[in-house]
Amino acid sequence: MLIELMVTSSVLIAGIFCLRKLTFGKISMGLRYMLWLLVAARLLFPLSAGTSPFSVMNLLPETAKESSRIFSAEGEESRVVPAAGGMFSQTAESPVWEAVEGQDAGAGQEVSAIREKAEAAAGSLPVEESAAVRERSGFSVTGLLWMLWLLGFLAVGGYMLLAEWRFARYLHKNRRELPAEMIPGLFAGLLSRHGMKVYCVNGLPSPCLAGRHIYIGKSAAAKEQNLMHILAHEYCHALHGDGLWAFLRCLLAAVYWFDPFVWAAAYAARRDSELACDEAAVRLLGEPQRFAYGRTLLSFLGDGAGGREKCPGMPFMSEGGEHSVRERILALTKTGRRKRAFLAVVLAAVVLFCGCAFTGADREDRNAVGGTGMRGADAADRSGQGENAAATDSDVQARQTVIEENNAEFARIQKEYEEVKGQTFVEMLHDRETDDRELMRERKFDVQSYYDWQEGKGGEKPEDGWYLLCREEGGLISLYGLYTETFGFRGLKVRIGEDVTTLDIPWCASYRNESSDNIRILEAAEDGWPRRFMWKLLAEESGQVEKWRLYEGFRYDTGTVDLKSLTEEDCVEWAREYLSFTIDQEAEKVHVICDGDMYLGNIDISAYRDRKPEDVQIVPDTAYFALNGPGWEKQHSDSDQMYPDEVYEGTTVYLSVGLKLNGAEGLWFYGLPVLAVQVVEDENSDTGFRLEYPRIDESYVARALWQGK
Repeated sequence: MLIELMVTSSVLIAGIFCLRKLTFGKISMGLRYMLWLLVAARLLFPLSAGTSPFSVMNLLPETAKESSRIFSAEGEESRVVPAAGGMFSQTAESPVWEAVEGQDAGAGQEVSAIREKAEAAAGSLPVEESAAVRERSGFSVTGLLWMLWLLGFLAVGGYMLLAEWRFARYLHKNRRELPAEMIPGLFAGLLSRHGMKVYCVNGLPSPCLAGRHIYIGKSAAAKEQNLMHILAHEYCHALHGDGLWAFLRCLLAAVYWFDPFVWAAAYAARRDSELACDEAAVRLLGEPQRFAYGRTLLSFLGDGAGGREKCPGMPFMSEGGEHSVRERILALTKTGRRKRAFLAVVLAAVVLFCGCAFTGADREDRNAVGGTGMRGADAADRSGQGENAAATDSDVQARQTVIEENNAEFARIQKEYEEVKGQTFVEMLHDRETDDRELMRERKFDVQSYYDWQEGKGGEKPEDGWYLLCREEGGLISLYGLYTETFGFRGLKVRIGEDVTTLDIPWCASYRNESSDNIRILEAAEDGWPRRFMWKLLAEESGQVEKWRLYEGFRYDTGTVDLKSLTEEDCVEWAREYLSFTIDQEAEKVHVICDGDMYLGNIDISAYRDRKPEDVQIVPDTAYFALNGPGWEKQHSDSDQMYPDEVYEGTTVYLSVGLKLNGAEGLWFYGLPVLAVQVVEDENSDTGFRLEYPRIDESYVARALWQGK
């Protein structure tokens, strides 16, 4: 219901914004203001008024509708699982695969086999245990969302209440009733009849209506004509009940604090209330006062009173600042006669908006096929009333027709349920955990054959299974990658002796992943096998992307491996935060600064002098890790404990410095030296690593196959 409400209300708000833009000056401002009542009604009453073919919910993809429906069912401790014949059976019990009368024995055996696979993959639980798990899961997610909403509601609503209380207190503390002789005769009787009083508040930036009373600044009260315009405006606010509507706007903004469309609607409605009051005030004062009234609005800008007010629940005459006041003056100049054609267009649009936003999707329910449908017949059969229905030939024919029509759909649902619902990737990894016979084959992935097959140039389609990626030079550590047709290159096994650890890590088909230099042992355990080790893996490679990832593993005595990782994105983000570049056009160099005050040196860019470099940035998607780099000399320190020797292990990340050239797209780095940054361990960081001691490495230059870009 919440998803449907947000979608329909957002479309309704967007439609009213378009209507406001198209009809500005062509319809009454009061009618324009009333359009926002549709939004308020939709937000106050979240239930849809039936279904219609005009509902905007019909435009949502079917998968989104089904997902929202399944999510709602799970919130009520229900589950939706595929049933035979491509239908769904919803039940509060554990999943049931229902057989359909009239199927042959082979089909029944097939359904039974599907059921056994699904229950085995999902790890079926007893009914009581499943209910408890769903109850705990529902509390953790739903309860957290409700708590988050409540905190936002209290924060926004509390701020609005506090602002209004403080402003009302300021008004009551500093107000002085305006003498009756200063009130123009036109309004003396009107205000008295409605029990309204006029107060003068010293320093008040803008006239406003608080409760039933009008508050004006001392300077505004000194000018009789301005005072008459102010009283007319605020009196119209009172007639329109804008105090109540302002409270309603604040309430809806607090309730729907997470929806930016609601905030935009509240802001636009507040401005439209001022336009409607301007129109009503001119009607009350008389047409000759129209332009004089506009000059009064301009006087507030001259006094500097057009700033944003601090009380969202009260209508101010200078609401919205300079832009809003100028819009109101422009509206005052549009004195042309309203055309009935535009009024008819607005009314037609309102009817269309109501049909789109106040009704639900008009879709066929695939879970019920009618009185003679499969689910209706089965339900009747279970309740003791299906005997007569199943006896007729029409019922059997209808059921058979449904089965045939949904045969393809059932196959799709079966595959999706087994591969996605019943067996996620993580579960698939665990299922393959005990199947180590594939590792003993030690087959390697045929990279060239795979890409030839992908491009239709021959080659063989790869088999699902594990492939040996690389092995440490001493043969102590082996890495195996998993390829499946469903998930592609995803999954890694780390084998150390008899210990095998399975990890959810992506990799790619590349010869560069096969090098033994991609693994390095940092520390050995007492049994001689590696305890602490690291490896790098190419996760993505294409004509313009080369994404490496760095991993460090710590093997416990139990054989399990604790993992830390550092990605190319982490390194580029660090470089953008700590490194800065200055272009010296005359010297044709780029000066590199670290952390604001550490000068690293300069990069010669004379090769690009004709292209006039305009900016310098770190090139994304080109980071490269070296596990056995040259290392760094130990920095001077008063404490040897600050920089222990063990962190200087030569683990390096190389980053490319790219130039933004005048009139050229992308970043250009061909032939430029790279930045080398030391990678050290840091248990306090999110990744487990820390980057430090960057330097310009003149021994390496960046190369690329795509002309250096």
